[in-house]
Amino acid sequence: MTVLKRAENPGINRTPTFFYSSAREGMADLLAHAPEASRQQTGVLLPRYIGWSPLEGSGVFDPVRESGRPFDFYALREDLSVDIDDLAARLETGRFQFIVVIHYFGRTDTRIGQLRSLADRYGALLVEDLAHGFFTAALGGGAGTWGDVSLYSLHKQFPLADGGMAVYRDGSLLTNQASTRSELAEMVLQYDWRAISMVRRQNFVKLTELLLRLSNVGEGFSLLWPSLSEFDVPQSLPILLQGSHRDRVYHAMNQQGYGMVSLYHTLIPEVGDSAGVLSEVSRRIINFPVHQDIEPRELSSIVHAFEAAIHSGLEDEA
Repeated sequence: MTVLKRAENPGINRTPTFFYSSAREGMADLLAHAPEASRQQTGVLLPRYIGWSPLEGSGVFDPVRESGRPFDFYALREDLSVDIDDLAARLETGRFQFIVVIHYFGRTDTRIGQLRSLADRYGALLVEDLAHGFFTAALGGGAGTWGDVSLYSLHKQFPLADGGMAVYRDGSLLTNQASTRSELAEMVLQYDWRAISMVRRQNFVKLTELLLRLSNVGEGFSLLWPSLSEFDVPQSLPILLQGSHRDRVYHAMNQQGYGMVSLYHTLIPEVGDSAGVLSEVSRRIINFPVHQDIEPRELSSIVHAFEAAIHSGLEDEA
């Protein structure tokens, strides 16, 4: 046996990584170059909570639709975690080559291990959508380690105009995939990922504390996730507003210079009536920013403005 002075095997622990203008471009590259499957098992199974906007379309669903592959949607629980029983029932049909799991707003799906087991049982490839979860994966938890492929939207996490990344943990999936934006690797490596992760986590925790002190918590709004898991790094802090005044609160906050968003505010029409409780979530959701540019002292001002906006909205409804 010979032990060399340094590592020379390029295949050990290698995770081939490709860079694109967007994560959807990475998804399209994966679908176009996937291994051949049986005529029946070519479909893509996605969660029912998928958003659409007139400016951006639907990042995760557009490449699926454009691929011409059959698709279907599995149910989620109200906290946006996977309904394992519904997912398993759809996999029983033997129609799906891909399962897509979305780690919404940077939160690791609590049932990701069970998804991996189901993918293995039914011979499907597991794709982790980490459009909001680059730093969650980078922090060292489970996100980004269960899937055969992980997809990232770099511009949603870093101060970049665009950018996507696909990481392959199964080398047998590589055929003719190719980066279109290789220079993004250099840009991403210039940032301190752990420092950014810590700022985002601290902003989430502090903002949560301030929101829970408001008198109308539980009546005017509720926190979708009141706590943060050890390795999760939030893309934003989602809450659910009571009533129908979400859009008024959104506009009031942005007019004052507070960059609120309503992610997944409109679900893709293909989901249809099957969305169930998720349609209600999409109508009520609004997201606070927690990104690395925000100073802790700014969080109190954001919450004061939100309290005023929500009171105004409730008064308009009365």
